[in-house]
Parts: sequence; structure tokens; C-alpha cells
Amino acid sequence: MFKTNIYKKSPAVIQNLFLTGRGAIYNLLRQGRTFNKVYSELESTEYLDSPRIRELQNRRLNLLLQHAYENVPYYNRLFNRLGILPSDIETIEDLGKLPFLTKEDVRRNPKDFLTRDAKKFLLKKSFTNGTSGKPLRLHRDLYSINFENASWWRQRRWGGVNFSDRIAVLREEEIVPFDIKSPPFWRYSVFEKKIFLSGYHLCEENIRYYVKAIEEFKPRAIEAEPSSLYILSSFIKKMGISLHLTSLKAIFTSSEVLLDKHRELIGRVFTVPIYDFYGNAERVTAIGTCEKGSYHVFPEYGIAEFLPLKDTAGKMEIVGTNLHNYAMPLVRYRTGDMAEFSEKDCRCRRRSQVIKKIHGRIADFLISQDGRFIYADACYMILRGVKDLVASQIIQEAMDRIRIKFVPGENFSEEGEKRLVDNVKTYMGSGVDVVLEEDSSLLSNREAKYRPFVSHVSRRFDI
Repeated sequence: MFKTNIYKKSPAVIQNLFLTGRGAIYNLLRQGRTFNKVYSELESTEYLDSPRIRELQNRRLNLLLQHAYENVPYYNRLFNRLGILPSDIETIEDLGKLPFLTKEDVRRNPKDFLTRDAKKFLLKKSFTNGTSGKPLRLHRDLYSINFENASWWRQRRWGGVNFSDRIAVLREEEIVPFDIKSPPFWRYSVFEKKIFLSGYHLCEENIRYYVKAIEEFKPRAIEAEPSSLYILSSFIKKMGISLHLTSLKAIFTSSEVLLDKHRELIGRVFTVPIYDFYGNAERVTAIGTCEKGSYHVFPEYGIAEFLPLKDTAGKMEIVGTNLHNYAMPLVRYRTGDMAEFSEKDCRCRRRSQVIKKIHGRIADFLISQDGRFIYADACYMILRGVKDLVASQIIQEAMDRIRIKFVPGENFSEEGEKRLVDNVKTYMGSGVDVVLEEDSSLLSNREAKYRPFVSHVSRRFDI
């Protein structure tokens, strides 16, 4: 919706109506009968003991594998090639009979992972560039969408937030067109009781407008990507602004790794508990913090395995099997993200697996010519619409110079190069010099994989 010229050219009041309409549709799809059923089930299972958690997972795994064998081409061939049946995998421990699944396996032929009767599932398409800039096409069904939404709301309840509460949202969506130079830098969804704040207009001269808008809205919670809220918090601290948010009870972060420096500063500025949520575009695993501050695997969401890796100082790769997305089942999927395992139980009395720390991609933030900060996932705007790009790394060498190292695919063309340049100039400023550099070493460079965006400029800023 936000990419359309109709939305971009409409006045703010019409954009608010667009958002309100979208919110009404979202609520119909995501908070109807299916949502209520799933939410009720999640409330009844969160305090199960370990044996009953395993029993629940095994039962759902059996159903998923039978469906995958009968309806998904990839798994039908895989089981036949291995000479086994879904009934041969009775428990989580039996999953070792199946090989790991990689991003490249799915990327090579995504249709192979779609269920044959996919049309009846009302599929939602999504794309992810991953940590290396390689696009991956994904699908999920309406039940999966409801399941994830119910998982989010269960965690919100842990933070004392209810369906009727107001929420301020600061995320990567281009809610306010990038070329808008004056407030308001936010829009409202009346139906959802949400204010959506632009993540693309964060600069020192705009911060007081953001603070005033949030204070006047009186949210019960803030939902944000850690990097964007960290930028906002940094400016609030730097400018000595005193917040008056007596209604605020919790902050919910997701979509990026919540670094220690993020948690420390955001907590100090907003003085409320922070609830972090780890998920992935493939929807194979979900992990979230409880009211005691511990990370818990959400066992109803998926089966999480932890793969030991060499030379990672106790970090293990997260391997996930989704239990709710029958449209595109992914079994033993290697996420590429890492976590530190914990043997301790949590004081919240939930017996799901506790995770000590989550590690994932880390990136610098880019700075546009007019001083706006563009952090982490938002930087992927520069890759938007670029087809057949095998890998990429974006480097800001100066305020007016961006270097893009990339590995082209077989069908990458001059049109792709032009789109990269146009995207940079759209979001970073028309006066930015763009240097394109083919670099095959990106495929083996671990630094490039975990730092898809590098800025030699941001290090000069106290952010």
C-alpha cells in the first residue's frame, strides 16, 4: 500500500483513512474466530511441564509431516529417496533421520515447498533478502498468520497490554513518504488504536515533534525495531528531553537483534520493561522474553534445535521446524542465526527452553544527506526491486558516497544496476555518488554475511 503513488500523493488525513481501513481488514483476518481459538490454546499450554510440551510438539509434528509427505513435492521426493515414511518419525529425536534444510534449497525452487492445494489456504507472499542480500520468496497461510499474531498477543499480555490499549509503532514501513520534510511524521489507524511513527525521519531537528506526538497519544506500549528506538532514545538523551509517559507500561522489540547497548539506553530513557521477540521471515522458530526478562522458546510455534558450530565460543545455530504453516512447511531449516543455550529454569515458572542470548546480523546505520538515520532492516530499501542479486554489501564511505559490492546472478542486468543507483539516490539523497563493484569474495566473507551494511560515517556520530 505504501509503495503506491495514490498513497504517497494523498494528504495525511487520507493516509490515516488508508491505515484505518488496513487495520480493519487486518483485524478481520488476524483476530477472528481462528485467532481466538489459537489464543485460548496458547494460554492453556504456556505452563505445561516439559514432558507434556514434548507430547504436544510430537503430535503436531506427526500431523505436519504426514501433510508434507502427501501434499508437498519436495518432501514427497525426500521421504521416498530416504526410503522412510512420516510414521517413521514419531518424536523430535527422530528428526535426525531427515537432512537439514538450507536457504539455498528453498531459494532454488520455492514452488517445490508449496502444498499442492495451496489456493485454499489464502496465501500471503513475502520476501526476505537475508543477511547476504539474496532474495528468498516465502508463503504462509491464514492459519499461520493467526498463530503468529496470537503468539505476539500472548507476549503482550505478559507485559500487561490488552487488546483495547493504545500502541505506538516505530518500524521500517514507509508510513510517511520519504520526501516529506515537515511534520506530522506519523499516521493513525483509528481501528487498531495505533499511531505509526516514521522510521525514516529521525534526525535531531525532528525529535521534539516525535516526543510530543507520542506523549499526546498516551500509548500503553511501544512496538519498535531496536535500532530505530535506539536512535530515538539517543537523541532524547542527547537533547536532555524529559518524557511524560505515565501511561506507558512496556516496550516490545522485534525484527532485529536487541543488543545490550540498545536494551541499556532504551530502558534508561523510557524506564519501562522491554520485551524482545525473535522470529524469522520463514516462520520456523519464535523466541521471546517473559516478565522476568528470560528468553523462552515458544514450543507451540515450532521445534527449535541448536546446532553446535566450530569456533563460535558456545554459540549454536538455530534450526527450526514450523508446526503451523501448512502452506509452506519447512522442516529442520537452518536459519543462520545463533543463540547461546541455557540450562537454567526461569522464575516465571514456564518450562519452555530458556535461551541465554540471541545473536544475528549486526549492521551499522546509514545517514542520508539531510541527516536522517537509516538503520539495519530499513537499509534494505536500497535493494528493493533489484532482481537476481546473489549477494551484496552496502558501504557508506562518506556522506556523499555509497559503495555497493555485489555478486550478480545469471540474469542480473543493467536494469538492476540502474535500480540500485536510483534507490540509493531516492533514500540517501540525489547528490550521493554511487560506486558499484562486483566482488565474488562476498560469498565466502563471513564479515559481509553478518554486516550487510557498513558505515564509515556513523562512527563519527554519538549514536
